[in-house]
Amino acid sequence: MAMRNVLLVAAAFIVVMAVVLIFYGDDANHSMGMSHANETSESIDDARKAYWDRDLPKAERLYRIITKSDGSNIDAWGELGNIYYMQSRWKEAAGAYAEVALRLIDKKEMQQASFLHRLVSQMDPEQSARINQRLQNLNTNTESKE
Repeated sequence: MAMRNVLLVAAAFIVVMAVVLIFYGDDANHSMGMSHANETSESIDDARKAYWDRDLPKAERLYRIITKSDGSNIDAWGELGNIYYMQSRWKEAAGAYAEVALRLIDKKEMQQASFLHRLVSQMDPEQSARINQRLQNLNTNTESKE
Protein backbone atom coordinates (compact mmCIF):
# COMPACT_ATOMS: atom_id res chain seq x y z
CA MET A 1 0.00 0.00 0.00
CA ALA A 2 2.80 2.44 0.88
CA MET A 3 4.57 1.70 -2.41
CA ARG A 4 1.35 2.41 -4.28
CA ASN A 5 1.08 5.81 -2.55
CA VAL A 6 4.70 6.63 -3.40
CA LEU A 7 4.08 5.73 -7.04
CA LEU A 8 0.93 7.87 -7.12
CA VAL A 9 2.77 10.83 -5.67
CA ALA A 10 5.65 10.33 -8.13
CA ALA A 11 3.22 10.21 -11.04
CA ALA A 12 1.52 13.34 -9.75
CA PHE A 13 4.89 15.09 -9.58
CA ILE A 14 5.58 14.28 -13.21
CA VAL A 15 2.20 15.66 -14.19
CA VAL A 16 2.76 18.81 -12.13
CA MET A 17 6.08 19.37 -13.87
CA ALA A 18 4.37 18.96 -17.23
CA VAL A 19 1.57 21.37 -16.27
CA VAL A 20 4.05 23.98 -15.08
CA LEU A 21 6.15 23.66 -18.22
CA ILE A 22 3.23 23.55 -20.63
CA PHE A 23 1.09 26.28 -19.13
CA TYR A 24 3.69 28.47 -17.47
CA GLY A 25 6.94 27.92 -19.33
CA ASP A 26 9.28 30.53 -20.74
CA ASP A 27 6.78 31.78 -23.33
CA ALA A 28 6.34 35.53 -22.87
CA ASN A 29 2.63 35.13 -23.51
CA HIS A 30 2.34 33.24 -20.23
CA SER A 31 3.86 35.85 -17.94
CA MET A 32 0.96 35.15 -15.53
CA GLY A 33 0.76 38.61 -14.08
CA MET A 34 4.36 39.20 -13.20
CA SER A 35 4.34 42.75 -11.93
CA HIS A 36 8.08 43.13 -12.28
CA ALA A 37 8.60 41.26 -15.55
CA ASN A 38 12.09 42.52 -16.34
CA GLU A 39 13.33 42.22 -12.76
CA THR A 40 11.83 38.81 -12.15
CA SER A 41 12.61 37.21 -15.49
CA GLU A 42 16.34 37.43 -14.80
CA SER A 43 15.86 35.92 -11.37
CA ILE A 44 13.61 33.22 -12.80
CA ASP A 45 16.23 32.39 -15.41
CA ASP A 46 18.91 32.26 -12.72
CA ALA A 47 16.72 30.07 -10.51
CA ARG A 48 15.93 27.72 -13.38
CA LYS A 49 19.60 27.45 -14.30
CA ALA A 50 20.49 26.62 -10.70
CA TYR A 51 17.71 24.01 -10.65
CA TRP A 52 18.88 22.31 -13.84
CA ASP A 53 22.50 22.48 -12.60
CA ARG A 54 21.22 20.60 -9.50
CA ASP A 55 22.20 23.48 -7.22
CA LEU A 56 18.98 23.11 -5.27
CA PRO A 57 19.95 25.37 -2.34
CA LYS A 58 20.66 28.25 -4.73
CA ALA A 59 17.52 27.58 -6.78
CA GLU A 60 15.40 27.45 -3.61
CA ARG A 61 16.91 30.71 -2.35
CA LEU A 62 16.24 32.47 -5.66
CA TYR A 63 12.67 31.19 -5.92
CA ARG A 64 11.98 32.27 -2.34
CA ILE A 65 13.28 35.76 -3.13
CA ILE A 66 11.02 35.90 -6.19
CA THR A 67 7.92 34.71 -4.32
CA LYS A 68 8.52 37.28 -1.58
CA SER A 69 8.96 40.15 -4.03
CA ASP A 70 6.18 39.01 -6.39
CA GLY A 71 3.73 36.78 -4.54
CA SER A 72 1.55 36.44 -7.62
CA ASN A 73 4.30 34.72 -9.64
CA ILE A 74 2.78 31.32 -10.37
CA ASP A 75 5.91 30.07 -12.12
CA ALA A 76 8.12 30.73 -9.10
CA TRP A 77 5.65 29.15 -6.65
CA GLY A 78 5.24 26.04 -8.81
CA GLU A 79 8.94 25.59 -9.39
CA LEU A 80 9.69 26.15 -5.70
CA GLY A 81 7.15 23.42 -4.97
CA ASN A 82 8.95 21.14 -7.39
CA ILE A 83 12.22 21.67 -5.52
CA TYR A 84 10.58 20.78 -2.22
CA TYR A 85 8.88 17.80 -3.82
CA MET A 86 12.18 16.47 -5.18
CA GLN A 87 13.57 16.60 -1.66
CA SER A 88 10.52 14.86 -0.13
CA ARG A 89 9.69 18.03 1.81
CA TRP A 90 5.97 17.32 1.46
CA LYS A 91 4.59 20.01 3.74
CA GLU A 92 6.61 22.75 2.06
CA ALA A 93 5.79 21.39 -1.41
CA ALA A 94 2.11 21.37 -0.51
CA GLY A 95 2.37 24.98 0.67
CA ALA A 96 3.96 26.14 -2.57
CA TYR A 97 1.52 24.16 -4.73
CA ALA A 98 -1.36 25.55 -2.66
CA GLU A 99 -0.18 29.06 -3.51
CA VAL A 100 -0.34 28.14 -7.20
CA ALA A 101 -3.80 26.59 -6.80
CA LEU A 102 -5.11 29.68 -4.98
CA ARG A 103 -3.89 31.97 -7.72
CA LEU A 104 -5.34 29.70 -10.39
CA ILE A 105 -8.70 29.79 -8.61
CA ASP A 106 -8.53 33.59 -8.59
CA LYS A 107 -7.92 33.46 -12.34
CA LYS A 108 -10.85 31.02 -12.73
CA GLU A 109 -8.50 28.35 -14.14
CA MET A 110 -10.33 25.60 -12.31
CA GLN A 111 -9.02 22.53 -14.15
CA GLN A 112 -5.39 23.16 -13.21
CA ALA A 113 -6.40 24.32 -9.73
CA SER A 114 -8.39 21.14 -9.21
CA PHE A 115 -5.45 18.96 -10.21
CA LEU A 116 -3.14 20.74 -7.79
CA HIS A 117 -5.79 20.62 -5.07
CA ARG A 118 -5.91 16.83 -5.34
CA LEU A 119 -2.11 16.65 -5.12
CA VAL A 120 -1.97 19.03 -2.15
CA SER A 121 -4.68 17.08 -0.34
CA GLN A 122 -2.45 13.98 -0.43
CA MET A 123 0.45 15.88 1.15
CA ASP A 124 -1.03 18.31 3.68
CA PRO A 125 -4.61 18.57 4.94
CA GLU A 126 -4.06 22.13 6.25
CA GLN A 127 -3.05 23.43 2.83
CA SER A 128 -5.93 21.54 1.26
CA ALA A 129 -8.26 23.28 3.71
CA ARG A 130 -6.94 26.68 2.54
CA ILE A 131 -7.85 25.75 -1.02
CA ASN A 132 -11.26 24.48 0.09
CA GLN A 133 -11.89 27.79 1.85
CA ARG A 134 -11.03 29.78 -1.27
CA LEU A 135 -13.36 27.58 -3.32
CA GLN A 136 -16.15 28.08 -0.77
CA ASN A 137 -15.60 31.84 -0.83
CA LEU A 138 -15.72 31.79 -4.62
CA ASN A 139 -18.95 29.80 -4.58
CA THR A 140 -20.49 32.07 -1.95
CA ASN A 141 -19.54 35.20 -3.88
CA THR A 142 -20.85 33.72 -7.13
CA GLU A 143 -24.15 32.72 -5.51
CA SER A 144 -24.64 36.14 -3.89
CA LYS A 145 -24.20 37.87 -7.26
CA GLU A 146 -26.95 35.80 -8.85
